Amino acid sequence: MMRHKKNSGGWLAVLVVAVGALTLGTASASATLLVDYKAVNYNATNGVWTDSSGNGNNATVPGGVTAPTLTANATPNGSAAVSFVTANAGEYLDIATGLAAGNGYTVLAFAEPTENSYLDDNLVGGPSGALAYRIGPTGGINHQLLGNDGTTLGSSITGVPTTAFSMIGVATDNAGNATFYFNGSADGTISANNPFTAPINLIGARESPATGFFIGNVAELQIYSGVLTASKVQTVNQAFINSYVNQVPEPAALAMLAVGGLAIVGRRRMA
Repeated sequence: MMRHKKNSGGWLAVLVVAVGALTLGTASASATLLVDYKAVNYNATNGVWTDSSGNGNNATVPGGVTAPTLTANATPNGSAAVSFVTANAGEYLDIATGLAAGNGYTVLAFAEPTENSYLDDNLVGGPSGALAYRIGPTGGINHQLLGNDGTTLGSSITGVPTTAFSMIGVATDNAGNATFYFNGSADGTISANNPFTAPINLIGARESPATGFFIGNVAELQIYSGVLTASKVQTVNQAFINSYVNQVPEPAALAMLAVGGLAIVGRRRMA
């Protein structure tokens, strides 16, 4: 069982995937949220991760596969995270309908890779021809984008810490040209020519049958159709900071604030 220490600070990782007929550095005006997987909406009993976007793209643990666990008090402000802990047997989820291949993708997540050595840890992926996005915490291999033949197209500049949550992400067009993001800022680019032709359908693994299992904790994972602008990525990053890093007021504190507010209103009325 994995244990996590609650702390007052931490890094943020947001994973967003976007699709559109775009070139590197170009954003889509029609970029839309395809999936939003929040740890609070994951059911560790039946292995269903409910899509919060309203599109119904739920992810489910296949039969015979060990379901990831749900770890409480995992993020800097004590929120929960879905924990992928089994490398050999493999823990992953299948998006039944798949996220149809288009002309590109973008990826942003609030995540904490925890593996000590690089083993091909794919956060999202699919069969041959699909985009695969993986996290390699050591050996100078950071977060990487894989081409449709499984080869590495490129990697980020900054290493991903294995003891804290970070915002990790990538936005790529259909040819594999991409920009990496780390904690809301651009973190390296790729100029490739490797089109993605198959839909993304796996969370926590790369191909079918699934291999390259992600090891670590994910508080939230988003996937978009369309390449997001840099400012939109920063907006998503801040939203994750607000949700998982900034301190959440205790119920008692909220009650005291409410009472104080009523008292102030009362004094104003009397005046």
